[in-house]
Amino acid sequence: MSEDILRNVLDNDDSEYGQQILALDKAARDASEITARDAFNKANPQQRGLVVDGNLKTKDLPYRAWRNNHGEFYKLAGNRNIQAHVSEIAPGGNTTRHRHTTEAYIYIVKGRGYSIVNYEGEPERRIDWEEGTLFCPPVWAWHQHFNTDPEEPARYLAVQDTGIKRHLRMHRIERHPTQLTQGDGTDYTVQAAPAQADGSGNGRG
Repeated sequence: MSEDILRNVLDNDDSEYGQQILALDKAARDASEITARDAFNKANPQQRGLVVDGNLKTKDLPYRAWRNNHGEFYKLAGNRNIQAHVSEIAPGGNTTRHRHTTEAYIYIVKGRGYSIVNYEGEPERRIDWEEGTLFCPPVWAWHQHFNTDPEEPARYLAVQDTGIKRHLRMHRIERHPTQLTQGDGTDYTVQAAPAQADGSGNGRG
């Protein structure tokens, strides 16, 4: 690591380098979601305290353009290791295909659909889900979520070890190369091209 980069990490902890020390090359930075995510949380502060206000099934959620959905982040009880967020997928819609270094348990709050999960160079696997389903995409595996209901939105709650990964300078979120961005800086949208799977196996068991 160069001396200049190390100085940037130490002096500017909120920068992309500071929070994403694994992504120092330009290609990785261009595919990163970290900067947009942090800008979103500055504009929409994470909810704190002991209890989330409102019902996760029905509460209003701000739009997350970089992920092609609505969502909200939570940092409860002063916890430093885990973080949660709820995300909504529009009727018949899908999220951005991405991967991250955090571990994540995903609980389906409402709706039905499926997720496509795979490691780079390996076959894509389909996981079907409905309200009450709990599943976990492996660390650094590509994944994308699809709402199969044409009339109602779907919502999921994700619980991740974001805090500890940031503390260790290991937090990284990367868009799949097929996900084309439109716009500059943190004010961009993503053309969330869907992953394709042959539908063999639903990932259960």
